[in-house]
Amino acid sequence: MDPDTEKWLADLEDDLRKKKDRSDVLDELFQLTFMGDAEIRQKASWCVAKMGQNKVSDMHILDILVPLADDEDDTVRENVAWGIGEVTGAGIGDERSIETIVRLLDDDITDVRGMAAWAAGRLKHKLKLTSKHLDAKLTSMSEDPSEFVRKSVSFALE
Repeated sequence: MDPDTEKWLADLEDDLRKKKDRSDVLDELFQLTFMGDAEIRQKASWCVAKMGQNKVSDMHILDILVPLADDEDDTVRENVAWGIGEVTGAGIGDERSIETIVRLLDDDITDVRGMAAWAAGRLKHKLKLTSKHLDAKLTSMSEDPSEFVRKSVSFALE
């Protein structure tokens, strides 16, 4: 990662941790998600997810996160699930959210599956968004070997 991008992302992360509204940089973050460097995609997806946690009410957050659900890096995919769950708190979610979470529930990585199950619960509880396919998938995961996944599934199904 070049030093200018690294500094820019570090400053942005610091602003977001201080709960500053930095929705002005969503276009720049979107561009960074196309970079070949996994570290850049990890940091960019974390920043977008953090904006969701900070209750930034902007549909562009989903526009950035949804395509990243197929990223080769598991941290990026986990950030996608986290971000979708968090932006739900700002009242943002749609069919793409559900479809993305269903895909992430099939991930090979435990942390991604667990975060996706948690995000499914947020979609269901906060926005009343679900589907028969999502509910069936969650029910089938109640015996997942991971306690984290099982607890997240339990939250989603309650």
